[in-house]
Amino acid sequence: MDDTLSALREALGFHTGDPSQEQICKPYIEYIKSSWTGRGEQQDFLRFFIEVVRHCRVASAGQGASVNSSIREYLSGLITHQDHYYFKDTIANSAARQSRVTETVLLVLGTWLLLQSYFVPTQQDQRRIVYAYCWNKNQEYSEANAFGQSIGTLIQKSGLLPSAEEGKSVPNDNASSFQIVDDAEISEAFPLHSYANLLESLSIDATRLNATNLSTYSHVEIAWTQNISRHMLLSKRAESYYLEIFALPCALQGGADYVLSSIGISTDLIDEIECSYATLFNPLSESKLHKTLAWMVGLHHWCWCLYCTAQRFRKHTLESLKGIKSRRRGSSLETSYRMTYDDQIRILMEREASQWNQTDFSNLWPRILALDSHLQQARPWNFWVLFRDRRDTVQYWTFLFGTVILFLTVVQVILSIAQVIASF
Repeated sequence: MDDTLSALREALGFHTGDPSQEQICKPYIEYIKSSWTGRGEQQDFLRFFIEVVRHCRVASAGQGASVNSSIREYLSGLITHQDHYYFKDTIANSAARQSRVTETVLLVLGTWLLLQSYFVPTQQDQRRIVYAYCWNKNQEYSEANAFGQSIGTLIQKSGLLPSAEEGKSVPNDNASSFQIVDDAEISEAFPLHSYANLLESLSIDATRLNATNLSTYSHVEIAWTQNISRHMLLSKRAESYYLEIFALPCALQGGADYVLSSIGISTDLIDEIECSYATLFNPLSESKLHKTLAWMVGLHHWCWCLYCTAQRFRKHTLESLKGIKSRRRGSSLETSYRMTYDDQIRILMEREASQWNQTDFSNLWPRILALDSHLQQARPWNFWVLFRDRRDTVQYWTFLFGTVILFLTVVQVILSIAQVIASF
């Protein structure tokens, strides 16, 4: 098994022979091992996993004219090969072999490329990766058409990965000579310069948009996902909102990032994902005075400043992830599945935060804007949030002075009653 795991790490692109690297990628390896369905031996499944990864790497590099670059060609070769060790319990060219090969190969591809939930069939017996590809091509759902592409092309053309084009409608050739960007009209005379200037000016301060503020002011919960395409996605389930965060950043390091980039997951997107942890969970650096007071009076345990609040929120979030329990009691995300904790999350969270802007976060920018819009539109959801929400200064000071006046009025009434009683 050790030799198989070593070969698996090498196939994934991790640097071999380094114990520290082996420890870093351990959550990713455990995630791959957990995808074994129980059919056959686990070691045979891992051997087949290695085989699929190596084939895709060779195909993406274009090495050899005989390489089956499309998914359909690769599946066809396995379906017709009678003596394959992992499918020897099914007859070549049979319906059982076709189903078994298709499900297993797509499970391997989805697990390796961190898109597992999009490669397995949904309740409607459709695969999200195929549906997205066909939708972008304006075609009916067809696995035959989708699998006629290479794995890299399928991922890129599906539009599921975060990108700057995400959420935009298809351009209209007959559109007006003016483009609308944030309610600003751009003349056709200087479209490129004006458009670039407006986009470059877009930035959001990390102290405004972060996981702490989203949780405090918008009641947004953190949902950990092993699907890289859902990172920083704001989703709604029932009446609750969730910010989905990628839970396996170790899979994007140690050489594996280079392999993934050759398949279709760009290094720019990987860098943005890694930088986003600190900006979300560590938006502000601690001042020297604050650090001194924290050491003297235990400021971190009760202070309401952004740094202390973010530190407590980060600690509680990591503790919840380690135990795989819901951050809030009774949450719909409570589960008995124990996800392998990836310590790279903590390391990335503790980095120095950068500001949200369209240059550094071009692929995640549409999702950043959606989160900021949700935060700005949110209203206080309980009584205590009213004392902390200073985004609307008029509302905040009105409520604060009203509370003080109400308190003084109550005190005055109590004193008046006491004075009347004392006069008898």
